[in-house]
Amino acid sequence: MPEQPDFFSRPSVKRTLWILLYASCAVTVLAGFLYPTKAPFRFASFFGFYAILGFASCAGLIILAKCMGKFLKKPGDYYDK
Repeated sequence: MPEQPDFFSRPSVKRTLWILLYASCAVTVLAGFLYPTKAPFRFASFFGFYAILGFASCAGLIILAKCMGKFLKKPGDYYDK
């Protein structure tokens, strides 16, 4: 009997999750058009500021984690000693 793939490995589930991701992104962008907010600072008032800020923060954290991994990495036989 062939093994069933995990739930999230199924192509239909992957496609559904991608569609949900795109839909939620579209809804949040449309919400920015429909319900503009009063920005506390002038530079935060342009459209898409918080999306760009979130992306830059996530990318920065990934780069920081990779740099920290270079310094904190242990050899492969560290626990075997």
